[in-house]
Amino acid sequence: MDKLEKFITSVNYLPPILYFGSVGLLGYDIYSNVFKEIEFLSLYIQTPLTVIFFYMTYLGLKKYQKKIAFKTKLNLNKLFLNNGTLDF
Repeated sequence: MDKLEKFITSVNYLPPILYFGSVGLLGYDIYSNVFKEIEFLSLYIQTPLTVIFFYMTYLGLKKYQKKIAFKTKLNLNKLFLNNGTLDF
């Protein structure tokens, strides 16, 4: 999985294409099932799209968590002086 994650993040526009492409296709599939009452995607295509959607969501949350952890670390470092006392 680590190789796949590195490959996906190495290509510049691949993560948004995979995420929004899967969301769009799954959304249109739901729309066509509800309103048009026809099946747009077969189960063999819908299942991998769902897996791609959740995997890309996982990667996005992982990246966001790293960004938040880095920002909080920077904010904590700004609060303290070099001697360990609080800087107000």
